[in-house]
Formats: sequence, C-alpha cells, structure tokens
Amino acid sequence: MGTDPNGKLFDVPVLGYRYLLVIRPSKEITAVVNVLKEKVEEAIGPYRYRHSTAHITLFYADLPVECERDLCEGIARGVEGHGAFRLHYEGITHFENKQTIYIDPVEKQPIDSVRKSVVAYARSYKRLKKLGINPSDHPHLTIAAGLKPAQFERAWESLAPHELRAEEQVTEVVLLRRAMREGERYAHVRSFVLE
Repeated sequence: MGTDPNGKLFDVPVLGYRYLLVIRPSKEITAVVNVLKEKVEEAIGPYRYRHSTAHITLFYADLPVECERDLCEGIARGVEGHGAFRLHYEGITHFENKQTIYIDPVEKQPIDSVRKSVVAYARSYKRLKKLGINPSDHPHLTIAAGLKPAQFERAWESLAPHELRAEEQVTEVVLLRRAMREGERYAHVRSFVLE
C-alpha cells in the first residue's frame, strides 16, 4: 500500500452550507416588501439582496451537510413550548450606519424568546457549538442592505414618507440553506410549527 506524496487523498472539499433560521412573512407582507425593493431599485439601480426572499433572520450557521440532522433536532427541541404569536410591523427605518433600510417588527420579545431557546438547544450539540451558531441580535425585515452613502440617500428618499403598518400571525419558523458558492439561492429545508 503506497502513500500519496502530493497529499491529495484528503484534499476532498467539504461541501458547506449557509443555514438560515427565519420567520417568513405572509404573502401579503412579502408583496409589500417586494414593491418597496422595486422602488429602491428604481432609485439606485440593482443592489445587493434585491432578489432575496423577505424574512426575519433568527440565526445563521455555516455547516457541513452532516450537521443538518443535529441542527433540525436542536431547532425542533428549541421551539417546543413556544406558541404562535401576533407580529406587528410599524414604520420603515434604518440602522445607524445607514447601510441597511428595514421594516421594524414591534413585538421583539416573542422573536427573541424563540431565537434564544432554539440557539441554546442547537448549541447543546457539540459539533454545532464548535462550528458556530450566529444569532441575529436585532430582528428586522430587510428592504435594502450593503448600501453606500449616496445609494442610501436616494433609496431613503424613494421610500418616503417611511410609513408602513401591517400585522400577521407567526405560526412557524423555517430553516433554509444554500451552498457556499457564488450565485446559489436558498432552498427550504424544513418548517417548525409553533404550538
């Protein structure tokens, strides 16, 4: 039995994925977000995340596919005992750095509660804790992100008067994944129903 002098035997790339655990808004709210994104695109041209699906991120994790089962089990355990909740959106705002414009959910406590529980259970799996679960510390529904100063000013003006009121019932959280390659889109992995 010979050795591999070039070391290629173990140079097999690990197929990694970016996993997102999200709250997906209703079709009606998604349609509103898409109209707002169109307004921004008319004002500044194509921009990053223009075609991303509307969502509120609870966490992201970059993991090999072998970790998906543990991740799903951790999420399933984490949502136990959490009921569906009413979520109101009020106003279009932006982060202080003026790179991201978003719709602000009013009820942050139930979002935080579900997120903390799911993250704690997911991190109870040794491999997941080691590889990293990255929670979102400010739940929001993104309209535009990664804006440069001039883009921000035009985009912000296009969304005036920055008013928006909507509400929905959140009944589930959704796990998405995409391969860690340029141009890949997120695909549905599994939905987790809130009691």
